[in-house]
Amino acid sequence: MIGGGCLAIRFLHTSDWQMGMKALQAGEKAKELRSKRYDSAAQVAAIAKRELVDFVIIAGDLFEHHDVDESVVRKTVAVLDEFAPITVFILPGNHDPLIAGGVWDRKSWQKAGKHVILLKERAEVPLENNAVLYPSPLSQKQSNLDPTEWIPKREPGDDRIRIGVAHGSLGILPGQTNFPIAESRAREASLDYLALGDWHGFVERGDTVYPGTMEQTSFDELDPGNVAIVEISDAGAKPVVTKKRVGLLKWSEHRPEIHDETDVDKLRESLASNGSLDNHMVRVAPIIHPDVSEGAMLRLAELREEILDEVFYLDWDEETVIPPMNILVSIPEGMLARIDSDLDAVLQQKIPEGPCRVAASRDPEIVREARSLLRKLTSEVKI
Repeated sequence: MIGGGCLAIRFLHTSDWQMGMKALQAGEKAKELRSKRYDSAAQVAAIAKRELVDFVIIAGDLFEHHDVDESVVRKTVAVLDEFAPITVFILPGNHDPLIAGGVWDRKSWQKAGKHVILLKERAEVPLENNAVLYPSPLSQKQSNLDPTEWIPKREPGDDRIRIGVAHGSLGILPGQTNFPIAESRAREASLDYLALGDWHGFVERGDTVYPGTMEQTSFDELDPGNVAIVEISDAGAKPVVTKKRVGLLKWSEHRPEIHDETDVDKLRESLASNGSLDNHMVRVAPIIHPDVSEGAMLRLAELREEILDEVFYLDWDEETVIPPMNILVSIPEGMLARIDSDLDAVLQQKIPEGPCRVAASRDPEIVREARSLLRKLTSEVKI
């Protein structure tokens, strides 16, 4: 039996630490960005102690993959030591599945404290406070099977608080099929709480919760940088879930249309509304109109230099220029269609001939955006 306290239980739910992620989108700041994740993990430990939780659940993807550097494993073990004596339950996810010779078999991982428990089996884990865990560890990176399907229904007379732990998809976005989890699982298995990982933003759907990643990993994530504090008074009682902010960095994206100096001033105000930028990952992608004033372009260049000195990381991209339509109609027929085809080849991990070869080394997200812009520009032109 593990844990301690009164009949009610109180625990911290987190997931998707992704320790060892490359963070290549941060360029020269990548190393510093990776380091921030250990600082965020230390914040999680501090919150766990301050909130007097009985235990902690990390619902998958503690590590980015099995080939992380030894230094990553050692630093992760060190930060997990900060949780002691609170028990930390760790579920293998799809990034760090339970496989032979993986990160969980390393000697450096074996040095983790006794308070750190790796959930290796689909089996009941009894807790004190009249509670039980039902973990669904993953043993591969991909599957179209529901990892929670094994969880048994509550037997007559079982008055324990039942908590499921899993890593997979509730289908928040269309087309998500990797480790699909039935939205009705908590109800069907009589779970008082289903602790999930995989989705990087905070999502609460009844008794099923994604806390999201503790530190944001990309610009397109919704509501990341949190953990969940969960309190359940008794079997069948509605869990009380409190979202706690732990992320150290703030990410913001700005895509203003620039016609004149007024638009630049609005962009400046938007950036200023974030407060100090020294802990911000900022992406600015101005859409420059063909009739933009020279004064606006000068002011835009000045703004870029100003915030470059203030911000933790700046991604500034002025490539999204909308040319006048009379320029488009002068392009030889079929040329834009060939460019579109070449960009599609890049997304299929093929290297096209001709000028688009340079796109093969670009982030796929940028290539997709380029195709989207190309199609927008040519919507009135035969390509």
